[in-house]
Amino acid sequence: MRARNQIIILYCAVVAFGILYEHQPLLPLLARQWGRSPSDAALLTTVTMVPLALAPLVYGYFLERLSARHMLIGGFLSLLVTQAILSSAPDYRWFMVLRAIEGLLLPAIFTSLMTYTSALGGVEHSRRNIGFYIAATIVGGYLGRTMTGLVTDLANWQTAFWMWSALALVAVLALLRLDSDPRGRLVRISRAEIRRLVRKPVNREGLGAAFLLFFVSASMMNFLPFRIFELNPAMTTGEMAQVYTGYLVGAVISVFSTRIVRLIGSERRTLLLAVGLYFCGVLLFMAERIALLYFAMFVLMGGMFSIHSVLSGYLNHLEAERKGMINGLYVSSYYSGGVLGSFLPGVLYQSAGWTAYSLLMLALVALLGLLVLLMPAAPGR
Repeated sequence: MRARNQIIILYCAVVAFGILYEHQPLLPLLARQWGRSPSDAALLTTVTMVPLALAPLVYGYFLERLSARHMLIGGFLSLLVTQAILSSAPDYRWFMVLRAIEGLLLPAIFTSLMTYTSALGGVEHSRRNIGFYIAATIVGGYLGRTMTGLVTDLANWQTAFWMWSALALVAVLALLRLDSDPRGRLVRISRAEIRRLVRKPVNREGLGAAFLLFFVSASMMNFLPFRIFELNPAMTTGEMAQVYTGYLVGAVISVFSTRIVRLIGSERRTLLLAVGLYFCGVLLFMAERIALLYFAMFVLMGGMFSIHSVLSGYLNHLEAERKGMINGLYVSSYYSGGVLGSFLPGVLYQSAGWTAYSLLMLALVALLGLLVLLMPAAPGR
């Protein structure tokens, strides 16, 4: 029974994250179609992530009182309707409005999925379950980009979006068979408890690290298509989307994250090594050979998802009672970085070029490493 529940949760994570990132390889195409600048096109990502940065706190609050299953069913039903309408969006403004609506729905889904899976099987399985969940989100992010790019080449972007609508319908039907929330006790959380969670040193540095982590990642994933077309204007959308293949290395890392921590010796040491790998990945993206960019993606995603899986699982493990709120805080911090990273560095890219942009990303990864150094070690480590 627990295996069925986990399969449903993992499938829903794949679909939800596929929808989140479906538009990203299309940004240069949509910019040309609607006569918009790269910065304007990048806003299509930003408007989706603004609610992702703010709403998880609200949804985390409600998840301390409501069933994650009910929030998932309602969230996916609404997402299905919005995605179907989005598939026929006539212009830039309507597309942006509909993506903003999806941005309001997705944090309810993400926070509910994370809360459900972290409670599935008890505290002793929380880190492993979070690892599987993050692996599913990585697969979803990869498929959202690559499948959309390939279907767009074969037909058009509207057909690709209809495909994701059909997959969302399957998710709704699957959620109807999901068992009730595995958490034993749902109670109201107070503002004082929120402050208590944030004031914990491990949470404070951890949430700051999550912010910087996705600031850099979201920025590079958003502007990479423009960089690739800058290097090779003849590349098709489907060919360009294949650069995201390196994204899949994160799925393997997430599944084996607990074993990696045991092998290296501690969460903190693992995080520091992962930051070093992340730094090397950003450095490689300064190259001008597209073949090297494909390799750079493996390095970048190896570092990024090593940090993400270990950090999120670590915070969940330490907070046994308030998983709904700690997940809300984590998702909020993570996507707050994504909101700013998906747009602001693009101004520097347009005005000063890719090298200056990359140096900014390297400085932010170095700051991320400093936050990890400041994180206290786990009890007994």
